Amino acid sequence: MDVLSAEKDHAEEFRRMETELRAMKEQFEAFVNNSTVAFIVIDLTGHIIRVNDTFEHILGWTAEEAIGKFLPFVPEPHVQEFLKGLQEQSFSGLASEAVRKRKDGSMFTASETLTPIRNESGEISSYACIMRNIADRKANERLLKVSEQRYKSLFENNPNAIYSVDLQGRFTELNPAVERISGYTPEELLYRDHTILLLPELKDLSVLNHYANHPTEKQEVEATITHKLGHQVDLSVINLPIEVEGEVIGYFCIAKDITEQKRAERIINHMAFTDCLTDLPNRRLFRQRLTETIETAETNPDQKLAVLFIDLDRFKVINDSLGHAFGDHVLQAVSERLQSCVGEQDTLCRMGGDEFTLLLPTVKGPDCAVAMSKRIMEVVRKPLVVDGHEVHITTSIGIALYPENGLDADTLMKNADIAMYRIKEHGKNNYQLYTDVMNEDAIQHLQLERELRKAIDRDEFLLHYQPQVNVSTGQITGMEALVRWQHPHRGLLSPIHFIPLAEETGLIVPIGEWVLRKACEDGQRWLQEGRKPMRMAVNLSLIQFQEPNLVETIQQILEETGLEPRYLELEITESIAMNNVEQVVAKLERLVNLGIQISIDDFGTGFSSLSYLKKFPIHKLKIDRSFITDITSDPDDASIVSAIIAMANSLKLDLIVEGVETEDQQTYLHRLGCFEMQGYLFSRPLPAQMLEQLMQSWLP
Repeated sequence: MDVLSAEKDHAEEFRRMETELRAMKEQFEAFVNNSTVAFIVIDLTGHIIRVNDTFEHILGWTAEEAIGKFLPFVPEPHVQEFLKGLQEQSFSGLASEAVRKRKDGSMFTASETLTPIRNESGEISSYACIMRNIADRKANERLLKVSEQRYKSLFENNPNAIYSVDLQGRFTELNPAVERISGYTPEELLYRDHTILLLPELKDLSVLNHYANHPTEKQEVEATITHKLGHQVDLSVINLPIEVEGEVIGYFCIAKDITEQKRAERIINHMAFTDCLTDLPNRRLFRQRLTETIETAETNPDQKLAVLFIDLDRFKVINDSLGHAFGDHVLQAVSERLQSCVGEQDTLCRMGGDEFTLLLPTVKGPDCAVAMSKRIMEVVRKPLVVDGHEVHITTSIGIALYPENGLDADTLMKNADIAMYRIKEHGKNNYQLYTDVMNEDAIQHLQLERELRKAIDRDEFLLHYQPQVNVSTGQITGMEALVRWQHPHRGLLSPIHFIPLAEETGLIVPIGEWVLRKACEDGQRWLQEGRKPMRMAVNLSLIQFQEPNLVETIQQILEETGLEPRYLELEITESIAMNNVEQVVAKLERLVNLGIQISIDDFGTGFSSLSYLKKFPIHKLKIDRSFITDITSDPDDASIVSAIIAMANSLKLDLIVEGVETEDQQTYLHRLGCFEMQGYLFSRPLPAQMLEQLMQSWLP
């Protein structure tokens, strides 16, 4: 009974151990087959004895395909080395990295551990190989290494200063560019407060200050630091928080040296807002300051301001006579005088040409603006010595007040300009306060200018002719061509209504060319019709005479119309004759060489001088009508005319008198020795058709 019981207990223990062993084997198999690593058993000849399921996933061979194969996963160049290790039992059970081959021939990096398996005798019979695919890890390691190298390269070689600061604002890392930009080595700055380089007034730009108020926002600022050598350096700085697991541990900063850029910006800004000739503010800056002053005045009902528009009288004559370089020197000298008149709060500007503006930001009323205008006029009109020449300059000043004459910059500037032009129309060398009536006149003036420009294209001009008569023979010796404007709405306009505007706008040049061409065409036509030869007198304005191609234009017109030059007489004023004598003489000689006659119009009303009469190649003097009206009753007029006639005779110049309206005037002038006359006594200016009828019926 005892034996049977013992055997029974032994059998149960055996079954229990067998069951536990089977369970352990199943657990081992499950562990091996479900592992993330490949498990391989290799005998000492290099043949595979066993693999787990992961082997197929990593290497591609199934268990059936792999068992019995000779080192299929070892690339050919390394087979003998691997086999030698098996046979010499040199594998130590330590992990190593190697390149392994898949079934499809592709290669990957593996981490593998070969551990010896021993038999009952303790001898190594095979090796257990645990293999991991670490290709992704190696790739990531390479990327990390490349990234680290790239960061290091960018950090070390970046031309910008790159540094980091801790939460106390101390430098914790600095690249070499810091020294180039600041003058301090990284070692000199390490662990010191990052604001030590900032100018005192810029301490609020501290990284800590910014992130205390804006914890999540990137900071971009411009700051100025003091270089180790003492000069200032402008920087553009970007600051970013450094976060580790959601916690800010410091700040990363990139600073770019923008000193040259800021210097260039200052130069460009100076050029953009400053007149290059006088170094005064220009139109753009003036308008900006005026706008800012108006905005301030809007919040202060008691504040008034004034805008003065200052124009130099007769500057164009100086500029054209003595050259633009001389004119520039005059403008510089005048600007210095103007600056001596204004206060620190005032803004004096050169608008362009010979025009200046002055902003008086605080005035009690118009009296202050008037007082400043008088002061400017007094200072400017004192003789100037420029390049050895004494120059006399006067000014015309228009005044506009805020808020009476405008509530914005454009309106104030426009109205001051309008007031200034009113002075120009009434003799210059004065000042004028703006009134609303002026604006109405200016609008009409602008409208007339637009219409005048269109009149040329619309062929609205026509010529009237006034005969010039030799009272001794009774014959018509010439015609003066006088332009008229057949305005579509205002009717027939005489030159007094549009010639000043044409000269102001420069339209006198195309209008004058049209007059010259039309007069030559009519003169040639009358000659071809068999009329007696007579001169065609055409007026030239100062602006026309200053045209560089004047002589060529006249020559071309004569050639195109066929009129012989000897039948063309050009009338110039004394003001033309007094401008840049050498150039005037040269141009007149070219005209005379063509065969053209030259006469001085309105003689006696300008700066009459025997010196220019002797120098200039002129043929005739035309006595102004102002001396003729009272010649029979005013001894002074009679004496002046007698003197002009005597002078003309002594210089062997022809003479003609205009404005003769009575028989008494004709008789008196004839007795004084003047034989050629022009005036209403003989005929008023007539259109070509009516003039032809007059010539047809003219008795002589």
